[in-house]
Amino acid sequence: MLFLFMFFGEAIGLGALSRVDVRITNKMASNVIIHCKSKDDDLGIHVIYSGQSYGWGFKVNFWQTTLFFCGFTTEKGRGVYDIYKAGRDDFRCLNDFGSGDTCFWDVKDDGVHGYVGVENDIWFKWTMNRIVRQVNH
Repeated sequence: MLFLFMFFGEAIGLGALSRVDVRITNKMASNVIIHCKSKDDDLGIHVIYSGQSYGWGFKVNFWQTTLFFCGFTTEKGRGVYDIYKAGRDDFRCLNDFGSGDTCFWDVKDDGVHGYVGVENDIWFKWTMNRIVRQVNH
């Protein structure tokens, strides 16, 4: 019995079954189109207007394999990136408020930036250049 308590207590302490919120803020002058998914959930396509944010919450699975990835389309570039990855983000997204953990991301002209507090610790550069618009004459 003590073994089970120690095992489950440690797993929960490392983030399993804990609630996480993700907040993505558009810091660009133009809109961002975003499409986020996990293995089990498709959050749909959303437009994040300049200066606005989009977010969602979830519980990390027991096995610590929770993964959410998002596709971004902007005037400056596009790409698909892992926005929440349990092994990477368990401790990255901790806060001191006791109300759950939040992962903060900003979409900027040069890519998607992840933050620990005010420090930028992850930078995903755009993988494709600007969207080419077809002009009809």
